[in-house]
Amino acid sequence: MKKCMFLAVLLVGCLAAFAQETKLENLVSGNYLNELKSKGKIEIIHEANDTSLSLIPNTPYKSRIESEKIAKGSKNVPFVAEFLYLVPKSELKEKGSQKLDAVTIDEVSKVFRSISKMQGMQYDFNKAGKGKVLYEKVYMISDLNSNSAIPDQNTGNADGQVSYCYQDDDVYGDLKFKLNYHQSNNVLYSTFLLGVPMNRFGVKAVDPSNLKISIMAIDVGDSLLLYLTTDVAANSIPLVNVRKEVQDSMITRMDAVYHWFLTQF
Repeated sequence: MKKCMFLAVLLVGCLAAFAQETKLENLVSGNYLNELKSKGKIEIIHEANDTSLSLIPNTPYKSRIESEKIAKGSKNVPFVAEFLYLVPKSELKEKGSQKLDAVTIDEVSKVFRSISKMQGMQYDFNKAGKGKVLYEKVYMISDLNSNSAIPDQNTGNADGQVSYCYQDDDVYGDLKFKLNYHQSNNVLYSTFLLGVPMNRFGVKAVDPSNLKISIMAIDVGDSLLLYLTTDVAANSIPLVNVRKEVQDSMITRMDAVYHWFLTQF
C-alpha cells in the first residue's frame, strides 16, 4: 500500500513538473514574453557579425541547436534569422483542412513529415494575399543520391527519424535536404540540412551542409509555440549583394512554411 502511494505521488510530481516546464513563461525569455503575447510573433534578423540565437525556447533541444550552428568562415556571407510564433489551436482548427478535434504534438509531427503536401506551397505574397508557387515538386527520397519519390514517412513517433527530400524550388531549382527529427513529450524538433549545392546566377551560392532550417513546435495548452530559424553560410558572388539575396529568399521561405503550417490541421 505504501509503495503504491509512493508511486502515485511520484507520478503526480512528474506530471506537475512537466506541466511547469511547458508553461509559456518558462519557455520564452522575459525580454520577449510580453511582445509575443501581444503580437503573436517575434522576428529577429541578425546583423552579419551576429550569429547568436536569441529566441530558442527553453527546452532540452536548446543546447543542441546552439551547438549545431553552421560554421562561418572568413570568406562566407553569414545570415541568421529567427521567428517565434504563438499560434492558438483554435486558429489551426479553423484554417486547417482536416477539422481535427484536437491539435497534438503527434499531429504536428505528422505535418512536418508530410513532405509531399508542401507541393504547391506558395510564397512571396502580395497585398491581396496571393503568392507564387514555391515548390512545383517536392517529395521524400530514400537518400541524397536518389531522385525517385517514396511515400512520406510520417507515422508513429518521429524521435530519431532521418529522412531525405527533393524540392523543385522556384528560384534555386533542384534541391535536396537531409531531415532529422526529434520528438519527446510535448515537443517536436526537426532540421532541414542542405545536401547538395544551391546554385544562383549560374554559380554555387551555398555549399552542401551550409544551410540549415530548424523547426521546433511545443504544445503549451491552448496554443502551439512555433520556433523557426534559418542559418546560412553563403558564398560570395561578384557583383551580387549576396546577403540581401539570401535575406529576401530565406525570409519569404520561412513565411511560406508558417502559412503552410496553419492550413495542415
